[in-house]
Amino acid sequence: MVIVRLNQFFILATLLGSFIVPPTVAHAEEDLMQILDGKAATSATAFVESEEIQKLRKVVGPKGAEQNIFFQFLAEKKYEKALFQWNTAYNSSAFKTSATGRALEAFLKFKNDLKVTGVEALLAIKNPEVIDKTVIGLWKENINGQNPVWGLAQATWNPYWTKVFGDDAEMAFLLKKNYTTTEVAELSELIKKTAPDSNQRAILEWQLALNLGIRGDNKKAGQVLAHLTKSKNNPIDSDLITMTAGRLLYQGGFLDAALKYYEKVSKKSDYWFQVQEEMAWTHMRKGEPQNAIAITKTLTYPHFKGLVGIESYLLDAFSRLKVCDYTGVLSTMAAIKPQFSEHLVALEKLSVDGHQPAVETLANALLQGSVSVDKLGPVAHSLPMVASKDEALSVLIRTQKALEAEATVAETLFSHSLTFGNLQGQFETLKNQIKSRAEMTKGAFYQRVQELAKTELADAKQVIQRLHIVEVEMIQQVDSSDKLNKKLAKAEPKAGVASTSSKYAMSFANDKEIWFDELSNFKVDTKNGCAKRTE
Repeated sequence: MVIVRLNQFFILATLLGSFIVPPTVAHAEEDLMQILDGKAATSATAFVESEEIQKLRKVVGPKGAEQNIFFQFLAEKKYEKALFQWNTAYNSSAFKTSATGRALEAFLKFKNDLKVTGVEALLAIKNPEVIDKTVIGLWKENINGQNPVWGLAQATWNPYWTKVFGDDAEMAFLLKKNYTTTEVAELSELIKKTAPDSNQRAILEWQLALNLGIRGDNKKAGQVLAHLTKSKNNPIDSDLITMTAGRLLYQGGFLDAALKYYEKVSKKSDYWFQVQEEMAWTHMRKGEPQNAIAITKTLTYPHFKGLVGIESYLLDAFSRLKVCDYTGVLSTMAAIKPQFSEHLVALEKLSVDGHQPAVETLANALLQGSVSVDKLGPVAHSLPMVASKDEALSVLIRTQKALEAEATVAETLFSHSLTFGNLQGQFETLKNQIKSRAEMTKGAFYQRVQELAKTELADAKQVIQRLHIVEVEMIQQVDSSDKLNKKLAKAEPKAGVASTSSKYAMSFANDKEIWFDELSNFKVDTKNGCAKRTE
């Protein structure tokens, strides 16, 4: 009898225990009873949703348990679970393929560190103006115009997004393109959209100056450059601006003024060697080959291998031909093979297959930011000379790495979906899609290096052809000079380096041992042209 009563007591306790609920559930039950009694739930127990989510709930009107669960995850900012629940809740719904539904799914991807993928999905919506304002509000809360993702996303920009995210976002997106050959009017309109003294405006002003220079409008180009130098947030290298100003003056025929600008570029600048070459050409255009040689003597110094282009050797040979330094012409030509053979062979390989070790080194260096030839070291000699400064390569490698990171995120989401209840294959598919995009971007990087290699090779071949012309001209001059000197057999040499006793002979300081600080300080003086006998 006692045992029976104990069993009854145990059953009763169990039944009563089933009605003893945790405090949160008890609150929910109290709310339910209040609803049944016609009373409003207290604010302390009401479920709190953000204003945007409340509005979105009204717009979408979730139906059924799965959609209600999705909105609960969304309201609680559990974005990974919300992304997992998305297909379950809306896979067979028209809402999923609507502009608002696509924008919301893109937002969930963005919040799960699929930033490039999410933004590209948003920008791909053809009619963004019909997206519900609540979803637009979610985006605006989580991304602004300064986010670096705008500079990586590949899509077509709709002017609607400028109204949503601002001019900064549009400029960051559009500045992936180079506008140096765009119509000036179009470029000017883009500049109007940027803030004064902003980074974006400075970049566009720089491209406008180059654009005007290409078109031959040197005066306006100079005015734009002068304005650019006063900008507070100018990312363009000041030495590059100075060198460009010199180029514009050279192009306009103001040679002395061009030289003054070139001379302002410091020896520490990445552009110093290039400036020296352009100074030498300026002296040649002035009819001063002796001053050109004073510069090319520096440029053809063997220890500057990899820092100086083959055109400097053409200039040196041409300048020496002008003063009848035939021995110097031959010496310069002989120096080309040891200086450039390895480089040209490397460019030949790159032009066929961009997958070379040096390209990998360049890619890793570009990810760290600005790259100079010094940072690349000996590897630079195996790459196109302009590769380290090519902005397109920088954008491509940053996009590639961002996509590779997102492929890893997608793989992690795939594994996490198992704990959510079941593996969701769309994340495996998404991972493969992103990896494919990353590989395509990597391929574009290699292709860009190949294009640069082909361009430099074509230029080098043209230079070599001109060197052959110099060689032929030298032979003709020697022959003519020899005939002339038979009539002037007793005449003293009037110019050149063959006779160091002549007061007009060319002389160089520290010819045996050259220090960097002494380079470009050589003095050359010639007189009366090539009236000299051959040696």
